[in-house]
Amino acid sequence: MIKNLSPSRASQYKTCPKQFEFANVIKIKEPTNEVQAKGTTVHTALENLYDMKPDKRNRENLHNLFRTAWSKVRENDEHSKLFSTRDEERTWGLDALKLLDNYLALENPEEIEPLERERWVRGNILDLSLRGILDRMDKDADGNLIIVDYKSGKAPLAKYKEPRFFALKLYALLIKNELGITPSKLKLIYLKNSTIHTLDVNDKMLKEAKEEILDIWENIKNSFKEDNFPAIKNTLCDWCYYKPICPIYNQDAPDTTKLKEINKEIENLKETIQALDMFEDPKELPKTNSLYSLDKKEIQSSINKLTKEHEKLVSKTLETLGE
Repeated sequence: MIKNLSPSRASQYKTCPKQFEFANVIKIKEPTNEVQAKGTTVHTALENLYDMKPDKRNRENLHNLFRTAWSKVRENDEHSKLFSTRDEERTWGLDALKLLDNYLALENPEEIEPLERERWVRGNILDLSLRGILDRMDKDADGNLIIVDYKSGKAPLAKYKEPRFFALKLYALLIKNELGITPSKLKLIYLKNSTIHTLDVNDKMLKEAKEEILDIWENIKNSFKEDNFPAIKNTLCDWCYYKPICPIYNQDAPDTTKLKEINKEIENLKETIQALDMFEDPKELPKTNSLYSLDKKEIQSSINKLTKEHEKLVSKTLETLGE
């Protein structure tokens, strides 16, 4: 059972519980793709832009911030094999710079002084531990809080905009619970087609968001309890990394039971280590205590062996995914 939930994880379960299971229970990690790398690097450039003095927040410096951010990660394992040629990488980079130009057409960064950026937001709602990271939080001239999120993709039609605010509603709920202040507005900045969508916040909206996330959480707990994460066919299936191993699309989908069993065992062993860490010397515990005879190094060795076994099984599964 997972210990906490983020708005993105909640949205993933809401879209397709089976996809949620592949990613968070079986833990088959989706590799970084070009779109994700672009979004992450663009976000980093926009975050770092506001470290500069207002008169330095211009197009040239923003482009340079993107190049610097990309140069720091392009050789790591996640990103090193994204492009087969320099021309592919250059085309990708130029498209990313275009997104940043689109941002500058929407806001004047010289006139903005964010209250916070990349803010960790966390809190408990009943038995749910909810957490996430805000791109930006502003304060307007009247002292009202505005939650801002950058999207590197394309904005939907205005009449379909509200479902896209689900994560920001949850952030607003957590901010209210933490600070005692209800943010006045949510803002989604779509860079692909230079569009800003906003939504005014009220307490009724946050109450409904709270009820929705608790419903999702209850369904997640039931899925774990019953070991049942149903696949839901939807319009996003063609873009789902896990489609080749989804039982809806593959009658011979690989059995992932063993992977789940290994993950449970690893989590149990990690919890045992956490319990041992609470004592300077577990040998001082009563001999009747279940922790008394345990050795942390041996437990860690078992975790390492199970992790290697998990990696081998994932590799076999990835063959089905065409990796």
